[in-house]
Amino acid sequence: MKKVLLFFRSNTFKCLFVVIVFLVAMFTSREHNLQTRIKNAITIRELKQEIEYYKDKSEKSKQRLQELKSDKEDLEKFARERYRMHAPDEDVYVVEYE
Repeated sequence: MKKVLLFFRSNTFKCLFVVIVFLVAMFTSREHNLQTRIKNAITIRELKQEIEYYKDKSEKSKQRLQELKSDKEDLEKFARERYRMHAPDEDVYVVEYE
């Protein structure tokens, strides 16, 4: 019995008690629990990857726009391929394959 009382009075028990209270608070708090933090960290990582993807895509689009502004033949080729434009005396056949 004395050993049990000594354990409850010791610093080990106090530290263990504080750790347990902290863990319970971390898992039961609504806004700041561990599960929410992990979900938020994953979301942040995914959004950063998405930002990098769109920055890269934006840079490529800017380069393509610069190319189209500088070369009239390239602009005509782009319009024909992308928007299926053609001259009045031409016939256009669209062939799609999968």
